[in-house]
Amino acid sequence: MDNMTESRRRYQAGLLDLYDISLLLNYERAVTEPRFRHAKLREVATTNDFQTVRLLAPEWNECTIPRTGLLFDKSLVPASELQTNEPDLPSNMLPPSTKRHTSVKDLTSKELETYYWQARNHDGCFTTVALFQYFIDLFPEFTRVRVRTVDKDGKVTTYSTLASDRFIVEMHLFGSKSLTMATVLPDGLTHISGGDNVIQHAVLGFSSPGTKIDTILDLTSLQFGDVGRGFKGRGLFVLEPIQQYVGRLDKFAEQNDFKTPKMSARISDTVPNSEWLKKVAKKVKERWDQRETVHWCGHCGSPPRDGNELQRCGTCKAAYYCNVEHQKAAWAYHKHFCAAPKT
Repeated sequence: MDNMTESRRRYQAGLLDLYDISLLLNYERAVTEPRFRHAKLREVATTNDFQTVRLLAPEWNECTIPRTGLLFDKSLVPASELQTNEPDLPSNMLPPSTKRHTSVKDLTSKELETYYWQARNHDGCFTTVALFQYFIDLFPEFTRVRVRTVDKDGKVTTYSTLASDRFIVEMHLFGSKSLTMATVLPDGLTHISGGDNVIQHAVLGFSSPGTKIDTILDLTSLQFGDVGRGFKGRGLFVLEPIQQYVGRLDKFAEQNDFKTPKMSARISDTVPNSEWLKKVAKKVKERWDQRETVHWCGHCGSPPRDGNELQRCGTCKAAYYCNVEHQKAAWAYHKHFCAAPKT
């Protein structure tokens, strides 16, 4: 290996890849999300009302836009699961088959994945912004981030920037185009996303050298349903050029004030559950530091589970996946960076 190649390798090794750390941050946040910890999806309602419970929330009953109702029930959790640290996942979100309502019996894995993120991303934009901040704070001051985006026409952009140079971009969405209501029993807590006249939303902005913000990271975009999925409608978060994100906002709401956002560098420690978020950040830091030996799924961020190895990309040998379904979901993005290793 020549000196130039070795220097390049060391430089790349010191970068935090924004896509990869977003996978890890989202995964570790969701699997222990306090509001839904150990809860099972009892029922899903859309055009009809719930059949197993009567909810009086006027936002739900008087809704005139497309709506999704998710009813979670902690009493449906087997006692054995409550005594373990088993992560909450889309794949284990349903109760035992004998206790499943007809509305959840035939859900596809993609539908389960969407409902999982719709619920957990409620009111989560500032939570994820804080989590990202706590994570970056664990690294040296001049740590850099590698940003890789692919626009809708397939144009690839790659650059690096100081992690500290990111911005919190706050906006308002007017006239939401959907409503999601997630209720957790027996806690009796109801979380409603959308439906309001005004929704406050926050994302992270990054800049290539010599430019203003040109890349947006939205870790809670799936709170708006499948229209919030990432590149080509498959990802679990949005990382894309700013102009493409502006167009995406039209799918979330009728209007927005993204052209005149509030921008700030840091968020205060008054975010709810800040101590839990700091623990999540430390867990992600541990996983990042072990990246050479313990890999993660390039679609959902999951580590190897139940003693099973992740499936390795046959071409680049550098990406890993839980299964073929997750590999297909990630391919729209990954194919732009997938290349056989040089010998």
